[in-house]
Amino acid sequence: MALDVSRALMYPGQSYPFEEAVTLPTMEILDDMVSFEEVRLAGTFTGAEKIVGFSGTLVATVHAHCGRCVSDVARSVRLPFDEAFAKTPDPDDPDLYPLDGHTVDLTDLAKDVLLLDLPMRFLCSQACKGLCPVCGVNRNIQRCTCQEGGTKLPNPFSALSEMLTKDEEV
Repeated sequence: MALDVSRALMYPGQSYPFEEAVTLPTMEILDDMVSFEEVRLAGTFTGAEKIVGFSGTLVATVHAHCGRCVSDVARSVRLPFDEAFAKTPDPDDPDLYPLDGHTVDLTDLAKDVLLLDLPMRFLCSQACKGLCPVCGVNRNIQRCTCQEGGTKLPNPFSALSEMLTKDEEV
């Protein structure tokens, strides 16, 4: 998708409103498939010699999976942005997006704004109980008795604790 910014380049200092929809592909982020829908950017763009500045708000719905119980999570986001596009990007300033003639592609800007705001892992709620490590049941929906009754689960790190209790020279 290309947005024509020729007016801003011809008349530096003038601001022009814009509203654009952007389509982003599903991406694998930290071993989770994250998808975006209804991604819209709205705001103004202003020209200044060989640079066009964009400021406004990005609105989208983000779909991912809960990091504890693996259920689907959908979050609406509203994020501010203030970015610039340049005809000749400066290698020392990687924050400038490329300006292709008189048009800009807002896809990379939208992707970067969204990715910088994503949490390390999504949660369906702060009180999510997650999955039972023994039987795998979702403890938010169903109660399991796997860990009741004092049964101790084998710990894969118990061998390490034994190394600390032995009095051996190394």
